[in-house]
Amino acid sequence: MSKSRQERYNLIYGNTARKIGPQPVRKDPKKRVRPEKKPYITRQTRKNQAKALEFDLAFVRTLVIALVVVAGSSFLYLSEQIKISNQREVLMEEKSELNTLKTENEDLDLEIEQSIDFSAIEKAAKKYGMKKPDSDKIIQYKSKNAEYVHQYGKIPKTD
Repeated sequence: MSKSRQERYNLIYGNTARKIGPQPVRKDPKKRVRPEKKPYITRQTRKNQAKALEFDLAFVRTLVIALVVVAGSSFLYLSEQIKISNQREVLMEEKSELNTLKTENEDLDLEIEQSIDFSAIEKAAKKYGMKKPDSDKIIQYKSKNAEYVHQYGKIPKTD
């Protein structure tokens, strides 16, 4: 065992002093170590130990019941997890179908708006004798919802 100089002389380098632990106690090789005495074990104690190591019917029955309960609950848990994953897949498919339908609906709305020819409508209206109303015939109505107006009664006449 070659020790370094620092270990041999307990030298301390640096700006802080370290705590030096107690020196190990050297054992005297001349002293004998006696083995510990084993405790005396009676015949009844040995019988009890052997009986404790045996499997009795109640222990086996309890073990089987616990195993069945654990297996059953594991099966139920796994089946519920499978149901949840299947529902998630169906939900994702439905969401993708909804997004597809929304896109198609927006495309159709745009196509309808672009296909309306206001000049043709105006020509057809003039053909049937329709004309723009005078400014005194127009009644202004302000709605909270700008896109829809529900009429619940007749519009009053203004003279």
